Amino acid sequence: MIMKKYIILLVATTLGLAACKKELKEIGAPASKVEGIMADWDLLKATQVDELSLTKESANIYSFLAGSGKLPNISFSDSTYSVDTVGLKFNFFGGPSGKWRFDNPALPAKITFMPDGADAFTLKLNGPIRPQDNLRLSKEVILNCKAKDNLLMSYVLEFKRK
Repeated sequence: MIMKKYIILLVATTLGLAACKKELKEIGAPASKVEGIMADWDLLKATQVDELSLTKESANIYSFLAGSGKLPNISFSDSTYSVDTVGLKFNFFGGPSGKWRFDNPALPAKITFMPDGADAFTLKLNGPIRPQDNLRLSKEVILNCKAKDNLLMSYVLEFKRK
């Protein structure tokens, strides 16, 4: 009798779990990363990270950057960028304008900036860049000592669309 109850319970549980099967939904084509970045952006968060620290100690530097009354900003078109540098305490983008490109347009991990009249540099993307996302970037500060690059600190920046 007890065995019969266990069998009935096992069959009922199996049928119940089979009925809870999730439906697969079509998510559509991937969002264009270039369309995702083409916008005007204002700084939302800024953190300085000590990369030499074992615990990666960090400091919120947003209020320092906002102290001048103007926050870092950037505007992207399909291949160029511009920054309003007047009154900024620190410009993370090398100059007031230039060209940019992703390392991989389909799955970008980095953005290379080529400022007009200055050397090119690369920033890491810290998240997806879709039309609904904030722009998250890291700027690494590297010291070359005895022909070896050493990561000293990084700036972690998050921008919101205007």
